[in-house]
Amino acid sequence: MEKKKLLFEIGLEDLPAKNLNIFSEKLKKNIEENFFQNNIDFESIDNFYTNIRLIFLVNNINEEIILEKKLIKGPPLDKCFDQLGKPTKTGLGFAKKYGSSIEDLSEKELDGKKYLYYEKPETIINVKDKLPNILEDSINKVEEQKKMRWGSSKISFIRPIRWMLLLLEKENISSQILGIKTEDYTFGNKSLSGKKIQIRSIEEYFIKLKSANIEINHKNRQKIIQDEIENIIDKNGYDKKIDLKLISELTNMVEYPYIYLGKFPKKYLDLPDEVLKYVIQETQKYSLVFKSNKITNNFIGVSNVIVNKNIIQGNERVINPRLDDAQFFISKDLSNNIFKNKEFLKRVIFHKKLGSMFDKVQRIIEISNYINAQSYQNKKLLCKEIAEVCKLDLISNMVVEMPKLQGYIGSYYANKIGLDPIVADGIKDHYAPRNPEDNLPKSSDAKIVSLADKLDTIVGIFLVKEKPSGTRDPLGIRRSVNGVLKILLEINYSIDLTKLINEVHRVIYCKLNNLKDDKNALNDCEMYIKEKLFSLFKENYNYEQNVIRSVVDNTKNINPHQSQKKIKAINTILTNDDYQQLFSNAKRVSNILKKSNLALTGNIKENLLRESSEKILYNTIIKIEDDLKILLAKSDYENYLKELNSLNSCIKTFFEEVMINDKEEGIKLNRLSLLSLINNHYNNLANIAILRQ
Repeated sequence: MEKKKLLFEIGLEDLPAKNLNIFSEKLKKNIEENFFQNNIDFESIDNFYTNIRLIFLVNNINEEIILEKKLIKGPPLDKCFDQLGKPTKTGLGFAKKYGSSIEDLSEKELDGKKYLYYEKPETIINVKDKLPNILEDSINKVEEQKKMRWGSSKISFIRPIRWMLLLLEKENISSQILGIKTEDYTFGNKSLSGKKIQIRSIEEYFIKLKSANIEINHKNRQKIIQDEIENIIDKNGYDKKIDLKLISELTNMVEYPYIYLGKFPKKYLDLPDEVLKYVIQETQKYSLVFKSNKITNNFIGVSNVIVNKNIIQGNERVINPRLDDAQFFISKDLSNNIFKNKEFLKRVIFHKKLGSMFDKVQRIIEISNYINAQSYQNKKLLCKEIAEVCKLDLISNMVVEMPKLQGYIGSYYANKIGLDPIVADGIKDHYAPRNPEDNLPKSSDAKIVSLADKLDTIVGIFLVKEKPSGTRDPLGIRRSVNGVLKILLEINYSIDLTKLINEVHRVIYCKLNNLKDDKNALNDCEMYIKEKLFSLFKENYNYEQNVIRSVVDNTKNINPHQSQKKIKAINTILTNDDYQQLFSNAKRVSNILKKSNLALTGNIKENLLRESSEKILYNTIIKIEDDLKILLAKSDYENYLKELNSLNSCIKTFFEEVMINDKEEGIKLNRLSLLSLINNHYNNLANIAILRQ
């Protein structure tokens, strides 16, 4: 059977540059899955993209789909024919379903009963007949948070679709996908001519696009950009400092990159670095240039067309008004001194059900004091001072105009008016970590305020019944939960997160009168955080899934720091032969208790201990119980496991010599209670029973 190449191109208006690679991969995956489901044989799919096109090249696809002969079981024979042997509605209906007459169906016996069967013949389908529906379904299924509609069209996609091209080697497949007709042409670089380009084969497609200055391979475009930027840096003696995230984004903004060096007036270098980074890199998408680790008044730009003097000057002019605005707003904010206007936060709404930013700050102060008392024994910290001013830059002109600079601008203003450096840094740091790559807050003070702020948001959102679901994530709850967990895992003290959540819950209800108490919402909040903790341990620390579950699912209260210590202790013995008996015993004890299905009191009556082996086991446990409690209190989990391991020989002898299910009910319950006592000691650390496969 001949195998060919298939090319599918979707032409669109300018695509969002961020995460375009992820979107393309999702669509590719959908196509692959639909091919598998429809029995289409192919070797692989390559995906490419530019700022206006998504391209999928299917390698070695079979032109025919062969559906093998298949027996389809129908209703029981006695349901298909009456006592006179005439077909019933059931039998006729089954035959009709498969376009057959009942006489052409066969009878077969299965498990002593006869059934009617339809023998579906081998079917050969031309892959071209299935492609339009498969590709349309793949597009519809792609998960994208923001889709849009255009014109009178009823379809929605990440951006308006302008053309589609579908080629099977040299054949244009004329069809309709999402109501758009597939044609035998594509378009050139819209920043140049944007002319229609006739396409007669896949080979011609690649040749013609290349000659039209279009590089569809994003990896090639990224290499061109990176190499050219490095050349400019080397030629001018700049620092070899390149923002790879920005380069990835720039790669997705062009069809072919042309690199140039521009400049802006030196007077703007007086602006804070974060302002320059935001205006020049984040909003204008130019790469900043550094010398001796300081920002220079140069930038590197990427153009979609061949660069000339006018293009460079035009891009230089774009920057100046934004930097002028920043200078003006900073000057105005400093003259007004936002730190004297705390009452203005009452005008800024945090959430319609959770009050203003002023309300939130009062809660952050109280929660910060609680964390300080719990974790630092009321050591004199500046967390209260940070909490009082951490949100004040929200009323500044700069943050109103450039919201992403919140925290950075407040910190800059605090330094300018002479606030304590810990407080100034805390204004910026209490937002950290903002993303997976971000550092934690530097000071203990800022860590406390960061925890208080994030937990107030997390618990509040669950209480107003707006918890995250699917693609919906109000106020970035996922990011906040991950931030809380990272702080608690990387600091040197342990805090009971469940108690802290309950305290946050209490503070919110004390401060707000419009909320109804809802314990279910609080339980949902804890379960959500537990699942995020599980994911964090699995993805960031690469702990084994069953080890994580043995600890996280076994603890009533969430304590990330303690949970990690327990996981580390278990990991030290997981493959140690000396501890394998411990895992076996734990599993056996757990299984016996589950089968008994009894509510045991845990009270053991010594006078009912009849066999010497059960007496020895009981006395051995009593002997080490105090040590176990001390080790547990000290979080010395490795030695706790060693103590538990010392019970193995006694437990083994107990199982060999003692019949648990004694005919006397009292003795039986006493022995089960003894096992329950052992099980409790196991479970104080983790659900050790599930660690034995």
